[in-house]
Amino acid sequence: MVNLKWKGKEEREDILSKNNETMHFQIHDIYPSINISPTSEQVWQNLLIRGENKAVMKVLLKKFENKITLIYIDPPFATGGDFNLKVQLGEEGKYLESIAYKDKWREGLDSYLNFLYERLVLMKILLAGKGSIYIHLDWHISHYIKLIMDEIFGIENFRNEIIWGYPAASVKTRRFFIRSYDTILFYSKSDDYIFNDDPNIYMEYSSRVKNALKKDEKGIFYYRGGSHNGKKLSRKVYIEQEGIFPRDVWNDIPYIRANTPEYQGFSTQKPERLLKRIILASTNEKDLVADFFCGSGTTLAVAEKLGRYWIGCDLNRHAIHITRKRILNISRSNDILNWKKRYCKDPENFQILSFEKKDTLISLPNVFLQKDVQDEKGYQTKEIPDLNVKIHQSNNKIMIELLDYIIPFNDLLADKIKENIKSFLDFIDYWAIDFNSQNNIFKAMWYSYRTPKVRVLPLKSDTYYYDKSGDYNILVKTIDIFGIESVKSYKIKII
Repeated sequence: MVNLKWKGKEEREDILSKNNETMHFQIHDIYPSINISPTSEQVWQNLLIRGENKAVMKVLLKKFENKITLIYIDPPFATGGDFNLKVQLGEEGKYLESIAYKDKWREGLDSYLNFLYERLVLMKILLAGKGSIYIHLDWHISHYIKLIMDEIFGIENFRNEIIWGYPAASVKTRRFFIRSYDTILFYSKSDDYIFNDDPNIYMEYSSRVKNALKKDEKGIFYYRGGSHNGKKLSRKVYIEQEGIFPRDVWNDIPYIRANTPEYQGFSTQKPERLLKRIILASTNEKDLVADFFCGSGTTLAVAEKLGRYWIGCDLNRHAIHITRKRILNISRSNDILNWKKRYCKDPENFQILSFEKKDTLISLPNVFLQKDVQDEKGYQTKEIPDLNVKIHQSNNKIMIELLDYIIPFNDLLADKIKENIKSFLDFIDYWAIDFNSQNNIFKAMWYSYRTPKVRVLPLKSDTYYYDKSGDYNILVKTIDIFGIESVKSYKIKII
């Protein structure tokens, strides 16, 4: 078998020998499902992890080796460009474009290949024996990664090179044919892998076939022609499925436009219906799905809707926050099995984790700053914004009102931000309350947030009722348009 060589390539044994035994996850937030009794024991909570994915996977190996049924990743493509996300401001929804991630590699292609190779080695170990991996790529890099996947997973476990074709955006070039597809490499871990013939993954018939379909008391049929002794004949052929089993060219799934309900403001966001086909084909209910470049959370949202467990990971704090809101708002999104209806179910319990770090600097990208304070790294500070609240208490009833949010670096902000900030509330994208904080773990018992389509954020929480007297610790958490978390603690007494 041909193996790809590049500068700095490590042996698989070396990758695994550099373990992360001293690293551990810190729980930042727990989101309890509204439809689950607080007395019930939850065996599993879905995991959304902020961190460098190589380090994250090494920690996950301790518990999840050979446990993940499906891994889908949409990694950088080595394009040499920057990819943006839209940071919306206030109720009007005006936005700035901030960098979601840089797809630039100082040491060139060698560093990119080593980056992805190391992670793919770890992913294979995490995959269950009947598991599969799908890698979403494009023309920049897919030919290199195909050789790497043959080396790691074995050429005998290559299943498909899927072409996802979509209408190209307007392109002015006339120097080459317009590129309008991505490549998805599909490998299994072994020859004994899950692959389902599920009617929900089927592709629609062509317009010609659909126009020929008819219906009678026996079902849906078409006329098949033929001849006998020179005479033209036709007979009814009844169909069992309203579509055809998918080929390896998928041209029936549109890409995400800004006016679509699922749009999250992420420039590389993938459609839910793309992940629907992959997850239904390669998993069963309650199987574990993982995405270690989760971005706007498409994989996790679809896994949630299809009754699968999930693990998501991203280094970008905005990506984690976008995914958090997307999961919390999932009941208002499209039903993945009936796209014209709402999903109408609350999410299952999930946790947000990260590695414990002290004295972490907050970095503000240059897009938020005045030009005279911009540098290569943006503005870095340890100053956390402060918030003021008022606690309205009547016997055992508590309601909390936001009064103010103070930005310590307000003088450094760009004019285009200040022009769109009408009040302190416009800085805040999300706020949540833990009415009974214990062990310094934030359990989001009430929360409110802005979405790309709904920009109004209330100043007052719902009323919370305590059923026992005693001393309680209330935590109020905010996340602002910069992605900065602020938490403040308040003591109350219930008589």
